[in-house]
Amino acid sequence: RGLASGGLDRARVRSTADPSTTTASPSPSYSEEEAGESGVTERGGEPPPSSEEVKVPRHLAVIMDGNYRWALQRGRRGEEGHAAGIDALRTLVECSVSYGVRALTVYAFSVDNWKRGDGERSFIFTLFERCLNTEISELLAKGVCIRFIGVRTGLPHSLRVLMDRAESLTRDNTSLHLTIAINYSARADIVAAARGIARAVSENRIGAEDVDEDLFQSHLSTSVIPPSCGQPDLLLRTSGEERLSNFLLWELAYTELCFVKVNWPDFNEESFENALQEYSKRDRRYGGRTQDQQ
Repeated sequence: RGLASGGLDRARVRSTADPSTTTASPSPSYSEEEAGESGVTERGGEPPPSSEEVKVPRHLAVIMDGNYRWALQRGRRGEEGHAAGIDALRTLVECSVSYGVRALTVYAFSVDNWKRGDGERSFIFTLFERCLNTEISELLAKGVCIRFIGVRTGLPHSLRVLMDRAESLTRDNTSLHLTIAINYSARADIVAAARGIARAVSENRIGAEDVDEDLFQSHLSTSVIPPSCGQPDLLLRTSGEERLSNFLLWELAYTELCFVKVNWPDFNEESFENALQEYSKRDRRYGGRTQDQQ
């Protein structure tokens, strides 16, 4: 299905990151300043959305799971599942841009994936390189800014070069902030942040009393994502598994979780729309109460 034929009425889609929302167009092109503190942009005098309208997360996080399972179910080699997953990622990016998602953070390769066989790992890294070569022009055209989080040490040198190049070429883009987690561990990220803060305290650059949530968060690798995008509003995981698998453990504290049974290569625009519909049903109170519950 093409993006123009999506099942949702794009005029009735709104963008949200917190309880306050305003109308959003499906194909945004705006600056960080326009987003304001709420991360939502005013749109040309459009009427306020009704309660029936579909909400769009400002920041979407995705665990792309089920490539190998998809291949086995079809009697194919696991590598074919990983290759098919690239099409699903392309669809996800297109949908995110079209519907007005501000930030998209995806889990591409965890530190635990090193336990896989040499052949599979080598194929995955080669696939990453191929995509960074073939997709970069399209991402530039869509205004996508690419960043990578995770430990780059240990990754193939040729892949690290292409990662640096992609970040450099797209750094001024603002339509979608795409963050790709490669060789990533949330626990290791938290430990590294704690170590950096402890070092700063020991060197008298800051006092222990200066350490708060904002300071700690600024030491996490996800601090490269513009603050206006906020923490993830929705986490989507495919393949039916219902766990976080060491992904964004700090950042997902107040995130809505959505687990779907579809394997990642089968993820399409309908899957994306279904996730938006599910997200729209959630009542995000952040520990408080809605006006009806007062």
